[in-house]
Amino acid sequence: MACLRQLSRIETRASPRSVWKSLFQMIGTRLDMSTADHPQTDGQTERVNRVVEDILRSVCAEAPRRWSEVLPLVEFALNNAVHASTGFTPFYVNELANPRVPLTPPRHGSGLSGGGIADRLADISPVAVRKQVDDFVSLRLSVVRQVRDAMAESQDLQKEYADA
Repeated sequence: MACLRQLSRIETRASPRSVWKSLFQMIGTRLDMSTADHPQTDGQTERVNRVVEDILRSVCAEAPRRWSEVLPLVEFALNNAVHASTGFTPFYVNELANPRVPLTPPRHGSGLSGGGIADRLADISPVAVRKQVDDFVSLRLSVVRQVRDAMAESQDLQKEYADA
């Protein structure tokens, strides 16, 4: 809260850059801003952007008409992957927990008032649950394979550049 009070003291005429720098200084971190003309920061952003670009190229090459359907799964895979630099997943770093993937009850009726949620959960058959789990695992494994392939290809290119 003190941080917000300090931030409110910054002149409103100040540039967005100085506002952000002040905010990050107050919370004890360093902000390396980049621009479209000079995107260099400390290398981490460029590295992440290259990985994302490689993965998206791989996904688009394999499923050029379905890439937008797979995009949320790619995001999930990236955020649920342990990063070598931190030893943690981005999910864990941001939320201090890795996500659990809930089963989605079937959508029928309206609202969940009263015992609605219990009724809906009771309607889920074991066969439907098994199919949903199998579908999720299958799609997740497919995305993980694509992500790993793209990352391996990226690492091979990095090794070639480093050895040259």
